[in-house]
Amino acid sequence: MPTTPPRTHRRLVQDRAERPAAVRASRIQDLKTGNDHDEAYLALVGGLGQVIESCDRYTFGHCERVAAYAMAVAHSLGLSGEELTTVRIGAYLHDLGKVAVPSEILNKQGELSHEELEIIRTHPVRGVELLAAIEFPWDIRPIIRWHHERYDGSGYPDGLSGDAIPVTAQIVGIADAYDALTTTRSYRRAVPAQDALAEMREDRQLWHPDVYRAFMTVFTGVASRVA
Repeated sequence: MPTTPPRTHRRLVQDRAERPAAVRASRIQDLKTGNDHDEAYLALVGGLGQVIESCDRYTFGHCERVAAYAMAVAHSLGLSGEELTTVRIGAYLHDLGKVAVPSEILNKQGELSHEELEIIRTHPVRGVELLAAIEFPWDIRPIIRWHHERYDGSGYPDGLSGDAIPVTAQIVGIADAYDALTTTRSYRRAVPAQDALAEMREDRQLWHPDVYRAFMTVFTGVASRVA
C-alpha cells in the first residue's frame, strides 16, 4: 500500500467541499468505467482492511477472506460488473466501525458483558459514520450498516427482515458469519468447517433462501434444499 493515498482517493475526499455536483458525477463515472486507476483505489481499500484487522489480533486476514467468500457467493448468484465490485469493496470495509471500539473489548478473553456486547454492536453504524465525508462510486454503505441484519429480523442495528436487507449486505453477512465460526476468536476456538456448515444449516432461517443456497453450493459443491 502506498504511503500516500492514490490520486483517486484524494479526489473523492476533496470533491465534497471543492467541486460542483456535475464535476463530482464525472469523477465517479470515471471510476466506474475504469478510467482512473481502479486498482490503486482497491489497493487503498485493502490497506484499510488491514488497519481494521490490526485493532483485533484474532481477526488477521478476516476482511480478505470475507471478500473472497462473498465474491464466490456473488458469482454463484449471477451478480456481475458493478455489483461484484460493490460486494468486494463492501466486504473489505464491512468492519470499519471496529476502529472506534476499544481494543480491550475487541480482545477480551471470555464472554462479553451485555454492555460490552452493545458497544460491539455499534460498529456497523460507526463504520457508516466514518465514511460520511467520502463519496464512494459504489453503494457500499448498506453493506457496512446491514451486514449483521438477518432475514428473520433477529439482526442489528436496525432489525431489518426479509427483502428489506439488500442482497449485497446479505452476501457479505453470510460470508462474515462463516469466517467468524471457522477462525479462532478471543471468546472461543475455531469451529471445523463441516461443523460450521452444519450449524449454518440449522440457522438457515437467518439468510435469504437464494443467498443460503448459493453459499452452500459454493462451500459444499452441492445445491442445498431449503426447507
